[in-house]
Amino acid sequence: MEFVMEINDPIHDFIGITNVEAKIINSETYQRLRRIKQLSGAHFVYPTAEHTRFGHCIGVMFLAGRTGKKLLDKLKLGDDILQEVRLAGLLHDLGHGPFSHVFEESLLEKQGKNHEDVTEWLVLKSEVGEILENEGVSKKRIANLVRGRRTRKYDGVVSGIVAGQVDCDKMDYLIRDSFYCGVNYGLVDIHRLIDSLDVSSDYELYFNIAARGALEAFLVARYEMFLNVYYHKTVRSIEVMLVKLINAADNVLNLTNFKTPEEFLILDDMSLVSMVREIDPSESEDAKEASYMMNLLDSRILYKSVFEKVLHTEDRFVSKVFTKKKVRESIEEEIASIAGVENHDVIVDVPTLPSVPYNPHQLDPMEIAIFETIDGKKVARNLSDYSNIAAMMKGYLDVIRVYTFEKNRAKVGRAAREVFQEVPDTALIHM
Repeated sequence: MEFVMEINDPIHDFIGITNVEAKIINSETYQRLRRIKQLSGAHFVYPTAEHTRFGHCIGVMFLAGRTGKKLLDKLKLGDDILQEVRLAGLLHDLGHGPFSHVFEESLLEKQGKNHEDVTEWLVLKSEVGEILENEGVSKKRIANLVRGRRTRKYDGVVSGIVAGQVDCDKMDYLIRDSFYCGVNYGLVDIHRLIDSLDVSSDYELYFNIAARGALEAFLVARYEMFLNVYYHKTVRSIEVMLVKLINAADNVLNLTNFKTPEEFLILDDMSLVSMVREIDPSESEDAKEASYMMNLLDSRILYKSVFEKVLHTEDRFVSKVFTKKKVRESIEEEIASIAGVENHDVIVDVPTLPSVPYNPHQLDPMEIAIFETIDGKKVARNLSDYSNIAAMMKGYLDVIRVYTFEKNRAKVGRAAREVFQEVPDTALIHM
């Protein structure tokens, strides 16, 4: 594989770039990622967390290339497939909207689409697809790899590198986000993980049992990053306010009603803020709400967390109940009634995470596949059979919080404790 240039990355040092990768990186479609923060509102809490999807995607491309080089040789697959893997890593987050996953909540509600849907659409319909085809790369093939689709017998390996369980996306964002936030939770020996990967007889990825410690560190790091950074109470407060802002602004500006790649590409963190600042608050209730939220964020007047419970359950049904909008609204109404405040002054926030990364292609989707060598033969095992940490972490992490403004803090906190007092203590993880 021939590189035509290098990029100096603070996480992975110098990263070689091929001709087709350089053309994509220099395209208007990809350059937009410079204006999409990786962690939406986390910079309100961690001031140096200003990094963007632009750098993260290049990092994933690099790790995908390193992983692919190790594994594809075993399958006798050449540089053409390696290039496809690298391009899938480079383009995997192309469809993120303003403030990343925050915009996605509105997009899901209004259009039933997530950022992966938009990514595929951009790969197929924007200039990126034309660049790929002109360079002899199938845009449909790259779209399938980005989505983790398996259209060839070895795609459990090829797609799993970028869209798998312990994949290059997660490896990069853990160490990159940790670096830019200035925390040590996400420190993982990613090179040990990559070097321990192998391919099973049915073309699935699994890890050498000798890397058990690195896998355990990965699971713990991911858990700690979500609990202490991504789900930090103030970070979530800001993201809840951004969701309110975007939902209201969408009703005024039709942000999620884009029909062409060109209409979508004008949407980024800066352009959205600029558009909201131009809204006349007297135009409608939605306009008033969007302007109000923008002014609060500008002044860093944030919702305050008045109640928190961390739940860990193996029951996906229990976990999903709290993520239902109507369930949360019902709880908000009950708390507001007890506290004697308006319903809109109470927000119940319940972000949910599988403690072990999910793999839908396995019988047990929360199990990580490993192998040990016995008499010269690789024998497949489950990580949880050899790791108490992995076994304990199988399940769902839910952080239930109630937010309100400072003036209502005491009475809403009391009401929330009254409403949630039925949650069994055995479901709690006390940090």
